[in-house]
Amino acid sequence: MKSIASFTMALALCAQLLGCGSSLPTVDVSRPEKSAGLIVIRNVAVLDVDSLEVTSGRDVVISGGKIVGIVQTGKMPAVAGAQIISGEGATLVPGLIDMHGHVNTSTGPSWQPALPDPEANLRAYLYAGVTTVFDPSDASDDAFSRRERVANGELIGPRIYSTGMLITCSGGHPRALIQMLAPSWIAWYLVPRAATAVDTEAEAFAEVNRLADAGADAIKIVIDAIPLDAPRMPRKIAAAIVAQAKFRGLRTVAHIGTTEDAIDAAEAGVALWVHGVYKERIPDDKIAVLAGYGIPVVTTSEVFDRWGRSRQGPIDPTRLETEIVAQQVLDAFAEPPEDFDVGGFNSWLELAANTREVRLDNVRRMHEAGMTILAGSDVQSGVFPGASLHRELAILVDAGFTPAEAIRAATLDPARFLAGGGEPDSGIIQVGKRADLLLVNGDPTLDIAALADIRQVFLQGVPINRTAVAVATP
Repeated sequence: MKSIASFTMALALCAQLLGCGSSLPTVDVSRPEKSAGLIVIRNVAVLDVDSLEVTSGRDVVISGGKIVGIVQTGKMPAVAGAQIISGEGATLVPGLIDMHGHVNTSTGPSWQPALPDPEANLRAYLYAGVTTVFDPSDASDDAFSRRERVANGELIGPRIYSTGMLITCSGGHPRALIQMLAPSWIAWYLVPRAATAVDTEAEAFAEVNRLADAGADAIKIVIDAIPLDAPRMPRKIAAAIVAQAKFRGLRTVAHIGTTEDAIDAAEAGVALWVHGVYKERIPDDKIAVLAGYGIPVVTTSEVFDRWGRSRQGPIDPTRLETEIVAQQVLDAFAEPPEDFDVGGFNSWLELAANTREVRLDNVRRMHEAGMTILAGSDVQSGVFPGASLHRELAILVDAGFTPAEAIRAATLDPARFLAGGGEPDSGIIQVGKRADLLLVNGDPTLDIAALADIRQVFLQGVPINRTAVAVATP
């Protein structure tokens, strides 16, 4: 018989898939009532994420949502009516890109039912300096309309790229996990709404066409086995999905967990590995093999660390998390109920707890081999929008990245991927680029923690008003 915890988890999953709202206090972000036609960020240090160098004493000029000038401080004549923002003592970096964000998800404890609040999640991302999100799995009916509402300014939040519903095989992740955790009376409803299962080439073609017609920016498939004994998508089906996606002008990204998963996905023709190899140490002779495919990888280390810490007591929040997450949510992680039982998922939790050094070693060796590593957080229970990406960048530094390299993994390199081979319109501070920017106190290339000490966020040239959750709460 399913435990009470499984029951409440099922309710949370149901709420997530239906896209209902939440009444918890959240951060507030807003555009100013009046915005100057010209903005000058004066006397600021500018990080060039291509060269990884910082140049001090620069005035950055913004107009019409774009960067229109970068000049040495004191060399630009005064412009009447311009809004001047002091950059003294601060560094200007590109707005952050989360390459595995989730918009329509709940981040409270998995043993408590919670209604996702997509608009609150968008505000939290923006508060933390995330100005673009790649969401590789949004099963809600309004995933693409929400993306458009953000694009046209109706909703405030980071620019969204979305795959819509992900594709798996019968019995694959996440369908198997829901089937295992949810009571049978609701599992029949939840499972098909979490991911589409395809087992034939005809089914693969039909689902890709459905997603392409709906407006997907990419297609996501799952090859990884969760729980550990769940079936994996055969390479033949993965290749059929990739081929049809290419025919429809879309790239395919693959959720992987092992070296075999990565190779199967690469041979099928995917454009991006999601999660990286997190279940095992990549054999030394396979590092060069993986590097040879030229496929970037999103190493979502923090989500596995979070699940590995899930039984170690309360969350030790970062400063950003205390600003973004309601205290009620943080307190709720203190202690799971005695009857909280995830059954067969225990083996996966144990794996997450026992493989941290293996994961760091994999990231370090892939980085040393010249593989392109992109930063992503995989927002979910205990992995909070925006703040978790800052945790992810700190982990990249732990794995051997310089702080500047870690920032590039969340700016220019993701922007290049999202541009699909074209010239990215953001991700770097250059004249003509979209003015998605982050002004932080200090120098984050010396200490990655400085990236979270945010003075100002700019979204398409607009300086955003930011109010922490504790301040915003009545």
